[in-house]
Amino acid sequence: PFDLEGFTADASAQTPIIFILSPGADPFALLLNFASEKGMGERLHIVSLGQGQGDNAKRLIDHGKKTGDWVILQNCHLSKSFMPELEKIIANFGSHTAGPMNPTFRLWLTSMPSSFFPIPILQNSIKLTNENPTGIRANMLRCYNDIKDIDLFDKEVSFPECTKENAYHKLLFGLCLFHSIISERKKFGPLGWNIKYEFGDIDLSFGSQWLFMFLDEQNTVPWDALIYVIGQIVYGGRVTDPWDRRTLLSILSNFFRPEMLQDEYKMSASGIYTVPLLGDLEHYKDFIRTLPIHDHPEIFGMHENANIAFQLQECEILLNTVLSVQPRAAGKSSGDSGPTPEEMVQQKVIEFESTIPAILDIEEESGPNTWRTMPNGLPYSLCTVLNHEIEKFNKLLKAMYQTLAELQKALKGLTVLSEDLDAMFNSFLNNQVPMLWEKKAYPSLKPLGSWYKDLLERVAFTRKWLRKGEPPAFWMSGMFYPHGFMTGTLQAYARQTGTSVDVLGFKFTIMEMPAEEIDKSPEAGVYVYGLFMDSCLWNKEKWVIEDSLPGVPYAQLPVVHFLPEKHHKKPDTYYAAPLYKTTVRKGNLSSLGQSTNFVLAVEVPSDMSEDYWVQKGAALVCALND
Repeated sequence: PFDLEGFTADASAQTPIIFILSPGADPFALLLNFASEKGMGERLHIVSLGQGQGDNAKRLIDHGKKTGDWVILQNCHLSKSFMPELEKIIANFGSHTAGPMNPTFRLWLTSMPSSFFPIPILQNSIKLTNENPTGIRANMLRCYNDIKDIDLFDKEVSFPECTKENAYHKLLFGLCLFHSIISERKKFGPLGWNIKYEFGDIDLSFGSQWLFMFLDEQNTVPWDALIYVIGQIVYGGRVTDPWDRRTLLSILSNFFRPEMLQDEYKMSASGIYTVPLLGDLEHYKDFIRTLPIHDHPEIFGMHENANIAFQLQECEILLNTVLSVQPRAAGKSSGDSGPTPEEMVQQKVIEFESTIPAILDIEEESGPNTWRTMPNGLPYSLCTVLNHEIEKFNKLLKAMYQTLAELQKALKGLTVLSEDLDAMFNSFLNNQVPMLWEKKAYPSLKPLGSWYKDLLERVAFTRKWLRKGEPPAFWMSGMFYPHGFMTGTLQAYARQTGTSVDVLGFKFTIMEMPAEEIDKSPEAGVYVYGLFMDSCLWNKEKWVIEDSLPGVPYAQLPVVHFLPEKHHKKPDTYYAAPLYKTTVRKGNLSSLGQSTNFVLAVEVPSDMSEDYWVQKGAALVCALND
């Protein structure tokens, strides 16, 4: 735990103490407790800096210097205009013009790292930071180090299952383990959370308070109320993605269940993580110290391949950092027979210009069966989808034609190399998709070579659709905007049957026939192929999804029949796997409360519980990274 006693002993009235804040770690509660222990609880003055709070801060500092009170200025990074003035105030500490200072006075500052924070204050202060620990064991120890008292119940008071003391101790242990798991889960990237959340000490503090209150006031353990308040409100209040919220509640249900009240209940398949026997605070700390230092994916409910995803993510961060600081070679040195960077880029430009697809021409290339209307005279919705796809691809292709021509001129010295073209030059050298193309393109994480090959295949699929009419099976991964295709499919069925589109959902059927053998469209709905399974695979013999093979995180999903159905409800034996455009899963939050990376939930047969797959992070993706 934080040794605030030692820090204040090293400080003086003239030396401020700065807490450098980090996401998820807020030492404010520790400081309040420390002030109370030192008898300064009533003499602690707090100002949260912001607009108009500068005068209040100066008044309290002047008051504290005379009386010896403590002053906390919170969030200095939010008050840029006040920082020069604060620098002058602290510089005058101890000077004759500032007058005498009470030796018990202390000035505490909290701030996120910021470029405008005064350097002299940093140089002449004591600086503290409280980073979140790494690993479940370290997180658990930190949780229990912050707990002052665990014996809050009379030993005679009991629930039907056990004493209230026993229930509180075991559920508090479960709550701390839950807090540690969801904090550590972000290291697995998209497998852990779609969006990285910084769960902090304040969440655990409120969660433990609610736990005590519910157990103290009820005659039975209110499991549903505990899960709702702690899962949906205390921790769920930070969660913005609905699929992350499903994951959060699924993990919490592992620890807030009647089995947790059993002695040595196993919380993992291997039995390494169990509920400790009743004891005092030191007993639980000693038990936590026996847990593994390195966390196995099983405690997170994840497959062993999750470690591979974690390591790949770390390598990618490292390589991207190296690329970002790599100097550009100046030119060809004597004895160097390799091409210069300019020659390498010019060669790529020539290759792209010679192979880039032609613009999709609706007037010249449309086939006789491409644009059709329905028997009732209404336009066929999938034709509208095709029109939108062509428009999007043409905008991208035109941008590519234009920028390649401009870069070619710049390399020849005919025009100035603008900032955008210079960035495009560097992207070509690093095998990355240029930002000028990325702005016009569909979401993709592929490197430039794979991205361009994928683009050729997408344009070829769209051109075939334009020339020959609707295909018997759709490569949804090759579409610019899969959401529009899904909406068009539902709308086509609604117009065909006279059903309101608002009451329609999709029924999903996995097909035995591969995509290349399908030669006829279904009577209703569409056949879709090209989707990938992340953290699971399809078992053709059992006709269910099962765990991925070791070292193989992705697998191909067979052709799926998307059949619109009125008032569709998910069967109990199916798992609702969210479908994302890319493996990163993260997107911007739309007005409908869903990520823009999310397409829809595809229901696949499973012989395991939904929680099993939710905690594994099992999902579907339209495109891989290579």
